Amino acid sequence: MDAHKKISVVIPSYNAADTIVEAVESVLAQTWPAVECLLIDDGSKDHTAEVLKPYLDRIRYIKKENGGFASARNLGMKMATGDYIAWLDADDIFEPDKLEKQMAFFDALPTLGLVCSDFSLFDQSGEISAKANQSYYGIFERGIGYGDIFEQAIKARDGVDCWHGQVFDSLLLGNFIHPPTVVFRRCIFEDVGPQTEYLVNATDYEYLTRISQKHEVGFIDAPLLRYRISDTQSSSPANFAKNTRYNEMAIRHMLANFMLSDAQRAQLSTRLSQMRMALARHLAEGNKLVALKYFFMSQAGHLPTLNSLIVFAKILTPSVLIAWRRNKYVAPVKHGF
Repeated sequence: MDAHKKISVVIPSYNAADTIVEAVESVLAQTWPAVECLLIDDGSKDHTAEVLKPYLDRIRYIKKENGGFASARNLGMKMATGDYIAWLDADDIFEPDKLEKQMAFFDALPTLGLVCSDFSLFDQSGEISAKANQSYYGIFERGIGYGDIFEQAIKARDGVDCWHGQVFDSLLLGNFIHPPTVVFRRCIFEDVGPQTEYLVNATDYEYLTRISQKHEVGFIDAPLLRYRISDTQSSSPANFAKNTRYNEMAIRHMLANFMLSDAQRAQLSTRLSQMRMALARHLAEGNKLVALKYFFMSQAGHLPTLNSLIVFAKILTPSVLIAWRRNKYVAPVKHGF
């Protein structure tokens, strides 16, 4: 491996003073020798700048007006001087050998454009899951495995499975690339351009899918990132409705802007209907008018199914009756022994 190849790690940050030091230290502790750490402060109003003062001689700290994490990441990628670009969120942590293992995969397969990995989950109480990729992303609930997504597999020297191949069609079914785990060649940024900022929380998925149209993807089946779970993060279950709308925007953007076959368009259209139905089900008790709108949007051009009829019935059922039934038939949570 050419250890002189520099990796630029881009960390967008907004009011993350409580976690940013751990993130930065995990970059500075990498076993890969040539690492550039770019911290893009997206208009923070907390004490982020203060806690980073001891690290300013080892990182590039850039503060900008608030514009969203995609705008911060775009600025970081534009300013990066490395041969490769890695992403890290301000509340997550790299394992010490993360970048070294990914560079070894690039070295073994020069055709790779991007390498991602599995990750572990943790919160303030400690580790939740040692390997989380397959439980975190819904695509795997359909019985799809890595052998279905990737074309080939190899064993790394440490015995870890490494998968690789063209994954564009698989990504149209749903995401399975965890954004804070990715490393990609800088020339890819120059090729596909910046992230689409108006897509907000769905911009990562659209960008990774855009990359996969032209470049081969590799996956290391080992947790190389520690991903922090909290109630306030944008991907938390509390933000389901908002994130579903962003995902809908991403799919509509892809349908309008990607070069797609008829089969690929049909796949995305099916996903759009499924997402709208899921949102209708989610809103059926608390916001029936909006739920009804998404229900009819999901049914456009489709025959009714048993699932759609169940969702429709739930929307029409008074909320007080749903709550009564839940309290009567759902067993209470037991505490202790």
